[in-house]
Amino acid sequence: MKNTDALTRRSASVVCFGGANMDLHIQSSVPVILRDSNPGHIHTSPGGVMRNIAENCARLGAEVILLSSVGNDAFGDRIVKASEEAGIRMDRVLVRNDCPTSCYMAFMDESGDMLVAANDMRIMDLLPEDYLQQNAQLLAGAGAILCDANPTAERIAQLCSLAAGAPVFADPVSVAKGGKFLPVLDRLWLLKPNRIELQHLSGLLCETDEEIRAASKALLDKGLHAVAVSLGSRGCYYADRDGHSFFRRLKPVTDMANATGAGDAFMAGLACAYVQGMQPEDMVDYALACGLIAVQSEDTINPAMCDALVRRTIEEYRE
Repeated sequence: MKNTDALTRRSASVVCFGGANMDLHIQSSVPVILRDSNPGHIHTSPGGVMRNIAENCARLGAEVILLSSVGNDAFGDRIVKASEEAGIRMDRVLVRNDCPTSCYMAFMDESGDMLVAANDMRIMDLLPEDYLQQNAQLLAGAGAILCDANPTAERIAQLCSLAAGAPVFADPVSVAKGGKFLPVLDRLWLLKPNRIELQHLSGLLCETDEEIRAASKALLDKGLHAVAVSLGSRGCYYADRDGHSFFRRLKPVTDMANATGAGDAFMAGLACAYVQGMQPEDMVDYALACGLIAVQSEDTINPAMCDALVRRTIEEYRE
């Protein structure tokens, strides 16, 4: 069913604001010896929460523009090229000479479990105040704006002000970073926390269904329009200020290959479904189907992701 409010938006474009990283995954081939050199395999790929969300949106058929920053280096060049090839507009990305491209490194032991990880995202802290101002018209005319918690709280607040009524979808990213959205809850259209992030943001326990409902309501009472709580295999809890409140799930897949990209695909699905004018139940089903497609690929972003596959997945996995 169509949402007439969504259809009156001035543009069908999706503007994504947040991190664009080079991901380095290191897999030891032997039991790890700390403080020593270990043989293994190293894989690099363009990543970052918002860049990954943007690629999923592009594969779903949306017109996608990324607002972010990369260094004038080999990693930055690779991120821009790969993202453009995936269908993301990268002409608004700020290229800096004074800071390296953001990187995320994960070191896995011989069994594949993460031993340690680190990230260097200082380039997002250096975004100048006039960067978003220069893109104000783009933001105000967007069908949806997506923002992760990697920019500073000041830039996030500025984004919400420049949105000028365009709906802002926010991804907390982590417990440590998600608190940046608390001062702007009343200017967000939707927040997508997981259960642990919801507990941290609300200050309430989120162990039971009733506690999840109560914690979500606490955020809505502070002005947030909608919340979509990702619950892993249990699906999602959605609630909004229009009175919608429901738990939703699709049947789980039996051939999960990699769960790391599910959250980014889910977020992309929410925004793209909104821009298409779907009602909340259909919007959540669309997002859940995107998550199911993501986990069936060894890659963080399933290269088969597309609108037609999402719609087939909904029909196949709907309970």
